[in-house]
This record gives sequence, C-alpha cells and structure tokens, in this order.
Amino acid sequence: MDKKHILVVDDEQNMQNTLEFILEAANYKVTKAGNGRKALQKILKAKNCGSPVDLIITDIMMPDMSGLELIDELNRQNINLPILVITGYGNNKLRDKLLSRGCNEYLDKPIDDEKL
Repeated sequence: MDKKHILVVDDEQNMQNTLEFILEAANYKVTKAGNGRKALQKILKAKNCGSPVDLIITDIMMPDMSGLELIDELNRQNINLPILVITGYGNNKLRDKLLSRGCNEYLDKPIDDEKL
C-alpha cells in the first residue's frame, strides 16, 4: 500500500524539518514548501505525476502567499484537500475564519506530537 502524501507548508526550515521527522517516523511521505505559492505548484505537480497530496499541513504567516491565501486559491481552483493549519499567531477569530474557509483542523504552535 502506498504511503499517504502530506505537504508541509511553512517558511521556517526548523518547523518543516521537525514535522518531516515526526511524519516520516509515522510512515508518511512528506513534501515541503516554504510558502503558499510553492505549495500550490507542488500540489499540481504531485497530482500530475501520479502521487497526489492527501493532506496539507500549513502555517498561516508566510511571505509571498500566506496559508489563508493558499486555502482561498485551493477553493478557487476547486482543489479539495484536507487542511490542517498550525500557527503561532492563533486566536479564536482566526480559527473561526479558517474553519469557515475550508480548513479542517487547527493547532497552535508549539506542536504536540500526540495531537499531530
């Protein structure tokens, strides 16, 4: 059986590497992107290469294209993927906004391995 493919989107290299370590140890295939624009490119490329992304784990505050802009663009392109947002800038208003736009789950940084 093929490994589930998770795309980790975060502008902090340390966070990308930490999530990659945790997820690969749990037997997931991991691809990383530093912002929403690069993530969108990787989502489309993975789909065209026969290894589509099964889940997106994204930060919100990133340069070039934020996590929220990524979610909006996925909606515009009718790309329906489960999305887990992980952010260090969270509050209830942001959480509600994310959930209303199609985010499936929301976690605050720092990450608890068990919750992930």
